[in-house]
Amino acid sequence: MEASSQAPAKSRLTRALWWTMAALWMLFLCQQVADIARFNGGWGLAALRVAPLSIFLWSWHRDSVIGLIWFELVLLFYFISAVEATFAYHADPLSVSGLTLLAALFAACLGYIRYRGRERRESAVPSD
Repeated sequence: MEASSQAPAKSRLTRALWWTMAALWMLFLCQQVADIARFNGGWGLAALRVAPLSIFLWSWHRDSVIGLIWFELVLLFYFISAVEATFAYHADPLSVSGLTLLAALFAACLGYIRYRGRERRESAVPSD
Protein backbone atom coordinates (compact mmCIF):
# COMPACT_ATOMS: atom_id res chain seq x y z
CA MET A 1 0.00 0.00 0.00
CA GLU A 2 2.90 2.35 -0.56
CA ALA A 3 2.38 5.52 -2.54
CA SER A 4 3.00 5.28 -6.23
CA SER A 5 2.60 7.43 -9.29
CA GLN A 6 -0.76 5.74 -9.93
CA ALA A 7 -2.22 6.41 -6.47
CA PRO A 8 -5.85 7.47 -6.72
CA ALA A 9 -6.79 11.07 -6.10
CA LYS A 10 -7.92 11.87 -2.60
CA SER A 11 -11.60 12.39 -2.00
CA ARG A 12 -12.92 15.45 -0.21
CA LEU A 13 -13.22 13.43 3.01
CA THR A 14 -9.65 12.13 2.95
CA ARG A 15 -8.30 15.61 2.11
CA ALA A 16 -10.22 17.04 5.07
CA LEU A 17 -8.92 14.28 7.35
CA TRP A 18 -5.36 14.85 6.09
CA TRP A 19 -5.52 18.58 6.89
CA THR A 20 -7.13 17.85 10.26
CA MET A 21 -4.29 15.44 11.07
CA ALA A 22 -1.72 18.05 10.07
CA ALA A 23 -3.33 20.76 12.22
CA LEU A 24 -3.71 18.48 15.23
CA TRP A 25 -0.13 17.25 14.81
CA MET A 26 1.18 20.84 14.88
CA LEU A 27 -0.92 21.69 17.94
CA PHE A 28 0.23 18.54 19.71
CA LEU A 29 3.89 19.39 18.97
CA CYS A 30 3.35 22.86 20.43
CA GLN A 31 1.72 21.32 23.50
CA GLN A 32 4.67 18.97 23.97
CA VAL A 33 7.16 21.86 23.78
CA ALA A 34 5.02 23.91 26.20
CA ASP A 35 4.94 20.96 28.59
CA ILE A 36 8.75 20.82 28.56
CA ALA A 37 9.03 24.61 28.93
CA ARG A 38 6.85 24.77 32.03
CA PHE A 39 9.45 22.72 33.91
CA ASN A 40 12.37 24.68 32.39
CA GLY A 41 13.47 21.76 30.24
CA GLY A 42 16.02 22.49 27.56
CA TRP A 43 15.75 22.38 23.79
CA GLY A 44 17.52 19.04 23.74
CA LEU A 45 14.80 17.44 25.84
CA ALA A 46 12.12 19.08 23.71
CA ALA A 47 13.78 17.76 20.55
CA LEU A 48 13.91 14.25 22.00
CA ARG A 49 10.26 14.46 22.93
CA VAL A 50 9.06 15.55 19.48
CA ALA A 51 11.50 13.49 17.39
CA PRO A 52 9.34 10.32 17.34
CA LEU A 53 6.43 12.41 16.08
CA SER A 54 8.56 13.97 13.35
CA ILE A 55 9.94 10.71 11.97
CA PHE A 56 6.63 9.96 10.30
CA LEU A 57 6.48 13.14 8.22
CA TRP A 58 7.97 11.15 5.36
CA SER A 59 5.05 8.70 5.60
CA TRP A 60 2.60 11.58 5.36
CA HIS A 61 4.43 13.03 2.38
CA ARG A 62 4.48 9.67 0.58
CA ASP A 63 0.86 8.93 1.57
CA SER A 64 2.00 5.66 3.13
CA VAL A 65 -0.88 4.02 4.95
CA ILE A 66 1.50 1.52 6.55
CA GLY A 67 3.68 4.35 7.86
CA LEU A 68 0.60 5.98 9.36
CA ILE A 69 -0.32 2.74 11.09
CA TRP A 70 3.12 2.78 12.74
CA PHE A 71 2.55 6.45 13.62
CA GLU A 72 -0.61 5.42 15.46
CA LEU A 73 1.37 2.89 17.48
CA VAL A 74 3.76 5.66 18.51
CA LEU A 75 0.74 7.78 19.49
CA LEU A 76 -0.31 5.03 21.89
CA PHE A 77 2.95 5.49 23.80
CA TYR A 78 2.29 9.23 23.99
CA PHE A 79 -1.22 8.42 25.22
CA ILE A 80 0.17 6.51 28.20
CA SER A 81 2.37 9.46 29.07
CA ALA A 82 -0.51 11.91 28.64
CA VAL A 83 -2.79 9.95 30.95
CA GLU A 84 -0.05 9.78 33.58
CA ALA A 85 0.55 13.53 33.31
CA THR A 86 -3.15 14.31 33.56
CA PHE A 87 -3.43 12.41 36.84
CA ALA A 88 -0.02 13.45 38.21
CA TYR A 89 -0.61 17.18 37.70
CA HIS A 90 -4.22 17.04 38.93
CA ALA A 91 -5.82 17.65 35.53
CA ASP A 92 -4.14 20.97 34.81
CA PRO A 93 -5.24 22.56 31.51
CA LEU A 94 -1.96 21.84 29.67
CA SER A 95 -2.07 18.12 30.48
CA VAL A 96 -5.76 17.83 29.63
CA SER A 97 -5.23 19.69 26.36
CA GLY A 98 -2.42 17.27 25.47
CA LEU A 99 -4.64 14.28 26.15
CA THR A 100 -7.49 15.80 24.15
CA LEU A 101 -5.25 16.68 21.21
CA LEU A 102 -3.76 13.22 21.25
CA ALA A 103 -7.15 11.50 21.22
CA ALA A 104 -8.34 13.75 18.38
CA LEU A 105 -5.14 13.15 16.39
CA PHE A 106 -5.49 9.40 16.86
CA ALA A 107 -9.12 9.47 15.71
CA ALA A 108 -8.35 11.64 12.66
CA CYS A 109 -5.43 9.40 11.69
CA LEU A 110 -7.57 6.31 12.14
CA GLY A 111 -10.28 7.76 9.91
CA TYR A 112 -7.74 8.74 7.28
CA ILE A 113 -6.21 5.26 7.25
CA ARG A 114 -9.64 3.68 6.91
CA TYR A 115 -10.95 5.85 4.09
CA ARG A 116 -7.69 6.32 2.20
CA GLY A 117 -7.03 2.59 2.37
CA ARG A 118 -10.48 1.97 0.92
CA GLU A 119 -9.81 4.44 -1.91
CA ARG A 120 -6.53 2.71 -2.72
CA ARG A 121 -8.07 -0.77 -2.67
CA GLU A 122 -10.96 0.29 -4.91
CA SER A 123 -8.58 1.81 -7.44
CA ALA A 124 -6.52 -1.40 -7.48
CA VAL A 125 -9.51 -3.58 -8.38
CA PRO A 126 -9.75 -3.99 -12.15
CA SER A 127 -13.08 -2.82 -13.50
CA ASP A 128 -15.04 -5.07 -15.86
